[in-house]
Amino acid sequence: EVLEEITADPKAIDMMIVVGGFNSSNTSHLQEIPEHKGIPSFWVDTAERIDVAHNKILHKLAHGELKETTNWLPKGPITIGVTSGASTPDKAVEEVLEKVFRIKDPSFKGIAAKECKPVATPTH
Repeated sequence: EVLEEITADPKAIDMMIVVGGFNSSNTSHLQEIPEHKGIPSFWVDTAERIDVAHNKILHKLAHGELKETTNWLPKGPITIGVTSGASTPDKAVEEVLEKVFRIKDPSFKGIAAKECKPVATPTH
């Protein structure tokens, strides 16, 4: 439902990145939605499919074809929708996003961990 809302206006985002297993019917459906709406969409199962140095991505289309796209991230500001399959680990999505950030900004050094104060435990 949320992905349907995000893609309702194809001009609201420039592209979608779908992260999840290539054998997942759930993730396949997530790829179909933007494809059918004409939104460029790139389905990867791992960050290893993204070549930062050459701005290339090896991605799967909803109908099953594995395709390599060069210069898939355009220069300048872009709006990217990101979604993942139900069982896709957060770490997999984070690794994909880190590669996207490095293509857009070669000086990107990763997402910094945030310092958090310890949680106070009630004593009552």
